[in-house]
Amino acid sequence: MYKKIIPYFFKQYLFLMLFFVLNRLIFIIYNWGILTDIGYSDILMSFWHALYLDNSAAMYLMVLPFFIILFYSLFKSTFFEKMNRFYFYVIIIVVSIITSSELGIYEEWKIKLNYKAITYMERPDEVFNTAKGSVIFFSFFFMIIQSLIGIYGFNKLIKVDIKNTPKSYLFSVLYFLIAPFIIFYGIRGGFQPIPINQSDVFFSKNNNVNQAAVNSAWNFMHSIVQNKKFINKNPFNYLSDAEAEQIVKKMHAVEKDTTENILSVEKPNIVLIILESWTYDVLIAKDKYGVAAPKFKQLFKEGLFFDNIYATGTVSDQGMAGILSGYPAQPTVSIIKLPQKYQFLPCMNEVLKTHNYSTSYYFGGQLSYGNIKGYIYFNEYDKIIEGIDFDDSIPQGRLGVHDEYLFERNFEELKKEKEPFMSVMFTLSSHSPYDQSLQNVFKTGGEFDDFLTSVYYTDSCLNSYLNEAKTQTWYKNTLFVLVADHSHASHMKWGYHSHSMRKIPLLITGPALKPEYKGKTIHKIFSQIDITSTLLAQLKFDYRKFVWSKNMMNPYTKEFAYYSFDDGIGWIVPSGSYAYDHDLKKYRHNTFADKDSLEIELKKGKAYLQILFKEYLNY
Repeated sequence: MYKKIIPYFFKQYLFLMLFFVLNRLIFIIYNWGILTDIGYSDILMSFWHALYLDNSAAMYLMVLPFFIILFYSLFKSTFFEKMNRFYFYVIIIVVSIITSSELGIYEEWKIKLNYKAITYMERPDEVFNTAKGSVIFFSFFFMIIQSLIGIYGFNKLIKVDIKNTPKSYLFSVLYFLIAPFIIFYGIRGGFQPIPINQSDVFFSKNNNVNQAAVNSAWNFMHSIVQNKKFINKNPFNYLSDAEAEQIVKKMHAVEKDTTENILSVEKPNIVLIILESWTYDVLIAKDKYGVAAPKFKQLFKEGLFFDNIYATGTVSDQGMAGILSGYPAQPTVSIIKLPQKYQFLPCMNEVLKTHNYSTSYYFGGQLSYGNIKGYIYFNEYDKIIEGIDFDDSIPQGRLGVHDEYLFERNFEELKKEKEPFMSVMFTLSSHSPYDQSLQNVFKTGGEFDDFLTSVYYTDSCLNSYLNEAKTQTWYKNTLFVLVADHSHASHMKWGYHSHSMRKIPLLITGPALKPEYKGKTIHKIFSQIDITSTLLAQLKFDYRKFVWSKNMMNPYTKEFAYYSFDDGIGWIVPSGSYAYDHDLKKYRHNTFADKDSLEIELKKGKAYLQILFKEYLNY
């Protein structure tokens, strides 16, 4: 029996992989006009890089055939063979509809078909009235072509008859035990720490060819899963949109659009170092724990330190959008995970490139985490270095190369970088499992020993990097910006919803900082999302597109910081802070002294989240 059942399973898998090749070929043919300047090699390579996500999509679609084949092997009824064939006919037609429908959408919006398209189908007349006749024609034409080729190919390739084959219960049991592991392995993309996502197939600086490599069916289903709760409405509707928009506008309004200039260089190089999980608490000693980042703390006398900065979210992808796009995190979703949405975000890199900055992004691990890779590639950094680009001889932990090698690589390559430049480094070693080479510095037996030791390790690597940088010609024109992507549980043992739990360090230092600001501390309340506007304002570049980001060096800027958690709003102002649970309609954290002040600030926080999520849905 195995001689027929095993080929039956794998032939269906092979058919799906070939059908995805057909889908991609049609996408490329239809969009040939925007791909011709890329080069044939990249277009051909899109088929190779696409295999990873195609394999995941195929294994998803093989889940039901797995069970059908199992029953077929046990009962040998032609009913199961017919059921299987009907299932594949449906899959062929549905996938053909998805890939054909996105042709016109991509031509217009440069995004692949996503959950948002479902909302438009409430008014199909509007869709047909606004679409060009040629787009509708070719969409239907390619849908029919794909469906016919798919059904014909399936019937030719997939043929099995096991009616006269002896049953083998042992084979059926082995099939039942082994095949699910193969399917799960394929769906997840392997047993690596980070599951597969769209950006794993990105390989080019050209977004169009990267999108060609993305499996349309996988992307569409992922988009629905990520947004199914929010397809029809904003769950955070508290006020009328007009009132909420007015409140948010007032919060961001300034009496005078000005800035306190802290730079001694007109267009400095910028080295932005994003420190993985560096809670503000790494600067605090308590009980048996000493300061985890002593070298960083020593830098205070050389830089401008902000001691009231808060992370907008709880994970790295939210922090990346916050720091580089000035975009706040939202509960339950992450905009970086959705290519059809993050393409609407402004990005600091984009602004700097228009002013002749060369740009680079360095990370020692897999940028596919949280789909950061897709976001970085889309924003067209001139150079993107991640774990796979490091030599195999370099010692690695489970998540990638350790921070000392990240700093070393950046140091060597900045020697050849054209000035002015912006180079972003995202550290790794202070992320679990904390498997850097340094022996435990903290030996209290407490649960935070490993984390704080990893911070201590990165702190020493950072100190060495900054000292070595002083020997380079580019150093005298450089501004270093050091900030965390998000916070982390620590020896201070703050409550999860507490504003103290979200506090992170921010330090601006380097020769490009005016001497009078060195050793100074700013105590005002701000968010990591305010870094974008602050830096662009210092450079005298237009930052109006970053509507959520505030200029921290404008004395008229209002003090407040928003943060999100699983399903709620975190809010910090000089008079207090709160964390409000949207689902439970109660406060998880509150430091306000009087109820009236709390209600006023709650209304502001609700308005902020309502308009933020409305914008997210409209993207």
